[in-house]
Amino acid sequence: MANLFTLKSLQKVLPRLYSFLPYYLDPGRAFSPAHVFFEVTYRCNLRCDMCHFLEIIEDTESNKTYKKELSTDQIKLAIRSLPRSTLITFTGGEAFMKADFMDILQYATTNHKVHIITNGVSLSENVVKQLIDLRTRSLFSSGLLYMGVSLEGREEFHDKVTVVPGSYKKTRAGLERLVDQRKKNGGKYPLIHLTCVISLGNAMDLVPLYDYAEKIGVNVCNFVLQNPATYWHAKDYDQDNHLLEKTPQIEEIDPKILKGQLDLLLTREKAYSSQLRFSPNYITPDEIVRYYSNQSSYKDYRCYTPWTKMAFSAYGDIFSCPYYRLGSFNNEGNISPWNGERSREFRERIKNEKIFPGCLGCCQSEYIGSEK
Repeated sequence: MANLFTLKSLQKVLPRLYSFLPYYLDPGRAFSPAHVFFEVTYRCNLRCDMCHFLEIIEDTESNKTYKKELSTDQIKLAIRSLPRSTLITFTGGEAFMKADFMDILQYATTNHKVHIITNGVSLSENVVKQLIDLRTRSLFSSGLLYMGVSLEGREEFHDKVTVVPGSYKKTRAGLERLVDQRKKNGGKYPLIHLTCVISLGNAMDLVPLYDYAEKIGVNVCNFVLQNPATYWHAKDYDQDNHLLEKTPQIEEIDPKILKGQLDLLLTREKAYSSQLRFSPNYITPDEIVRYYSNQSSYKDYRCYTPWTKMAFSAYGDIFSCPYYRLGSFNNEGNISPWNGERSREFRERIKNEKIFPGCLGCCQSEYIGSEK
């Protein structure tokens, strides 16, 4: 628990220090990205109804547009352009649907700490063994540091969300296989996260899910706000003005039910070794209740993501904000859009505005309401 507390503290303090210096001294510019996401493919073996990529996933499969995605060599070139200190997250779609993904992963873990976000369906015995072999040995060495697996509640609801019967059993089997293999090999890495998007349909499943995470030996149980944004960066929309539009309202959850679940979670956290986490960072239980009553204000949040995080879409577009395209990656291994004119203008704009109406619900923001 002490190690996790130390890691939790570092995760909060270091990104703030890294972003605050340029934020206050030269807001248009940023240091090299501390955290880079690679959406390696838009193929997926599930069809989660709240997924921002759902339209793209359907188009990818039906029109085989995955053939236009960045190749393995191009992704490796992009990885080489990053400092060794950069944390790399692989996601999708479903990352394991990418041809040669294990080759990409092996390449990335040679010099970087790596995090994978997955639905867990592809975590076969063979895949899990390969993942454990790539694990880091410490916080200060390269290798697979985090594995994030999504589980949306009880079996009936999870399968309804994913639109794939039997996906709950496959995800649980993959997750438990991963935990068991880590135990067999010894050591505490990779740290395993269980992630759930809070919604009306699983509001009563939060505590049982945390109990399950503790029982099997998951390191972190992360509950994420449902983001109602209808735009996403692979779609065609006005990227310069969309953040000025308010996000749609979400399905409300009875405040008494939600507060009751959150209170029980916090009580259990005191006795559990599995860390409890809510996203966005620093969000309070009271604010979560307000959010699911459609009473939150975007003005109670701030965003420093454009100073610390960068993302590559599967098509080679570069983003800092998930909703704002900065430019494209070229085959010369150049990430110049990171501090390019469009990026500098966006940072100065968000520094002046603090946050935008369309940012409400984004997991990359930070809640600051309690600091007022």
